[in-house]
Amino acid sequence: MKTSDDALIRRAQAFDPGALAELYDRHFDGIYRYLFTRVRHQADAEDLTEQVFLKMVDSIQRYRPRGVAFSSWLYRIAHNLLVDRYRRSGRTAVELTAQVRDSRPQADPAAMAQSSEDRSRLLEAMRRLTPEQQQVITMRFIDSLDVDEIARLTRRRPGAIHSMQHRALASLYRFLLEPEEVEARRA
Repeated sequence: MKTSDDALIRRAQAFDPGALAELYDRHFDGIYRYLFTRVRHQADAEDLTEQVFLKMVDSIQRYRPRGVAFSSWLYRIAHNLLVDRYRRSGRTAVELTAQVRDSRPQADPAAMAQSSEDRSRLLEAMRRLTPEQQQVITMRFIDSLDVDEIARLTRRRPGAIHSMQHRALASLYRFLLEPEEVEARRA
C-alpha cells in the first residue's frame, strides 16, 4: 500500500532517510520533466532537479501543507530556481524544444514519421504563443498540473489560468489549421 504524502512528510521532517527517498522517487519524474521542458539541456535539468531536492531536504521542516499539495511546493521551488537561473543569465525563462522525444515503442515507421511531423508542427505552433501561454500549456498538458496548482505557481487567479489556457488552445488550433487553409485556398 502506498503511504500518503502527509505521512511521508511527517517522517521526512524527522529526517527519516526512507521517507526522503520515497518523496524523491514519487516526485522526481514530474520535477525533471518540468525543468527539462524549460532549459532544453539534460545536464542542466538534472542539476536543477538535484537542487530542488536538496532545497526540499534543507527546508522540509518548515513545510506546512496549508491546503497546498506537496508537489506544488516542489514545483514552486523548481520555478524559483529557474527564475534565479534566468535572472543571472539574462535568458528567456520559457522555451520549448524538439528534444523531448516520444520514447514509446512504435512498430509502424509511417506512424512514427507522421508523429514526428505532427510534433514538429505542434512545437512550431507553440513557439508562436506568448511565453505566458506556453508556460500554462506546458504546465497543464506536459506537467499534468491542475489549474489551481498552476495558479499558485504563477501567482495568478485560477480564472486567469482558465482564460489563458482557453486563448492558448484556440490560438494553437488556429495555427495548426493555417497550413491546411493555405492549401485549400490554392486548390
